[in-house]
Amino acid sequence: MKKIILGLFFLGLGIQSYGQDVIFKEKIKKEEMPTAIIEVIATDFGDLEVVEFYALPIEFIEEDVYVNEDIDNNEDYDTYQVILKGKQGRINATYNKKGQLQSTVEHLKNVAPNIAVRRSVADNFSGWTITKDHYKMTHFSNKQKKERYKLNLVKEDSKMVVFMDGKGKILKSYSIK
Repeated sequence: MKKIILGLFFLGLGIQSYGQDVIFKEKIKKEEMPTAIIEVIATDFGDLEVVEFYALPIEFIEEDVYVNEDIDNNEDYDTYQVILKGKQGRINATYNKKGQLQSTVEHLKNVAPNIAVRRSVADNFSGWTITKDHYKMTHFSNKQKKERYKLNLVKEDSKMVVFMDGKGKILKSYSIK
């Protein structure tokens, strides 16, 4: 029995070694960030607090993203990530070393959904009330942004979670007990 358990343990370790590679990101200090990025953060995200800075071993070439595993020091990085925090959530902003915004991912809570989402809730869930909402928006430069809402709805003793896109299309919904 011990041999079987030990064998399964080592098999599990072996399977993990074939898992996906994780993109490495190196936490850096503000002083190590390119000045071009530091200068544009205030105009791009004026009222948000910068929490962390990272150097990323990726390169944006035309519309593709490549992982560069041959980076030796901070001067070789072309891409940087800035984590910002505000009252309603956080934003991950990715810049190139010239200070051009490449992408953003926003995770916000209790933000009033746009009119299309509110209409969709009214049309599809008559009598239900939104109690909580989470908003996620992903945007890549020169691309259309993706908006997603997670809404907690309540009607009398019933509870429901609904996922919608920014146009009010229902992506998924389920009841909560």
